[in-house]
Amino acid sequence: MYFPFLRGKQYELIALRDLVSLPLAADKVSPIIEPLKENLNTIATAAKALKTLGVKVQLIVNPQYGDLKDRTNEILNFIATQELSFGTDNLIPTFLIQNSSDFRTFHSFRTNRIWSGNAFSLIHLKQIPEVDQIVHYMEGDQLFANIIHVNQILALRRKFGRISSSLLADPFIRQIRNSDYLHMDDEFFSNDYLYFSDEGYAGFGDYLTVGSDFIEGGRLPYAVVIHLTYLDSVSEDIRIHHFLSDTNHDDSDTAGKFYEALTKLVSFVDTHGIPETIAVSKFKEYYDSQAYPGLGVIKKLSMMHHLELMQSVMK
Repeated sequence: MYFPFLRGKQYELIALRDLVSLPLAADKVSPIIEPLKENLNTIATAAKALKTLGVKVQLIVNPQYGDLKDRTNEILNFIATQELSFGTDNLIPTFLIQNSSDFRTFHSFRTNRIWSGNAFSLIHLKQIPEVDQIVHYMEGDQLFANIIHVNQILALRRKFGRISSSLLADPFIRQIRNSDYLHMDDEFFSNDYLYFSDEGYAGFGDYLTVGSDFIEGGRLPYAVVIHLTYLDSVSEDIRIHHFLSDTNHDDSDTAGKFYEALTKLVSFVDTHGIPETIAVSKFKEYYDSQAYPGLGVIKKLSMMHHLELMQSVMK
């Protein structure tokens, strides 16, 4: 099972909705969403669309960032309301575990009779003193996914013993400036899909082509870069190519910079026989029309392509 970790930004949620027609496979993909905005309507829309495919959505109820930080009960109420009012029962309460406060939040959930018997997921970002108590709560059939950040994988797998676990990595190497991708335009990204099962994991996840760093807002870039993952047919590794614009001296003409980067992308996918995913097809449409869809759409298409690629390589 592949667990893409998305933050609940508009274009990330639209990326999920736009892949319903792929369709996303319920036995291969279960997205994790960390909600950022107080208004959860876009998450509700995405969940309803994915419900038609039977895809489970792991919704973080104790987010690290955004409007809903420290408002776990509101997110749990949202999940309950979706199920009762709309039959959207594919939302799985998911807890980030990185300190004792997170444990107390999870403990309150597990001891609340209203949620007794409900499925839940855990994402362990750090090992905490209460790990043995967590192991106790993980016994039974309610655990949907137990996901461990790769930095903690050895220590926590020893604690969890026979409990089925998955790993979460962040293979995207973010540069300080887009122009810094000039001298590292093609890099190894991941081969977790090849080895996770043989190494005893139930699944694996990543932060797609965005990375785990939380960045709010931004300014017009001097350089436009498009990130595209692809399968290396020789090594079978997933690699990532960064297509960078050429005229990067100031923040003017973002549309022109996009077309420069896009020209390189279209040439690369044609030359290297990259499968025409939904996102690649859209990139080619923008190339043919010389249209500029905005930076948010560019990021969305990059994530959509990665999601489609990862589903395609899953056995």
